[in-house]
Amino acid sequence: MQENLTDNQLIELINSGEYKYLQFLINRYMPYIISVASRYNAGGLDTEDFIQEGVLAIFSAVKSFDSEKASFKTFVTLCIDRAMSTALSRATGAAKHIPDSLISPIDDVEVADTNSPESIIIEKENYDALANSIKKELSDFEYRILCEFLSGKSYADIAEALQVTVKSVDNALRRIRTKIKQ
Repeated sequence: MQENLTDNQLIELINSGEYKYLQFLINRYMPYIISVASRYNAGGLDTEDFIQEGVLAIFSAVKSFDSEKASFKTFVTLCIDRAMSTALSRATGAAKHIPDSLISPIDDVEVADTNSPESIIIEKENYDALANSIKKELSDFEYRILCEFLSGKSYADIAEALQVTVKSVDNALRRIRTKIKQ
């Protein structure tokens, strides 16, 4: 069933609170994330760090995607590339110039075939493991902030809903990113 859903349908489900579809979307773009991450090699970051940046880019892309401006595939690959480029710049202190060797045309991107029953079962298991792992690592406050963030709320809206400052929300999201990377 999930393999027949388009990216836009998955995003609609995720944004309506069906977070289980997020892992399916991550798995769909994981080959691209790994491909891009494997081209980066900088002091202080390894391929896994870049993969984590790519996964976080998918979270952000789902939250801010506008189907009237571009296809999700175009948008998410741009978000992934930019997230990894930013991570590289932060790690190396380099200027914002992206080497030509790290840029690939979107048409060259291959998305994994996830139509087999085995891949569907594996995706479900991976999602459950990821969700449990994240929930276990985060405090109740951090988990509530993550849920609010993934539902598409702005920092200000989250702060208002939880009756905390915007800075508290920002700090919590930074801690969440650090914990997820570990």
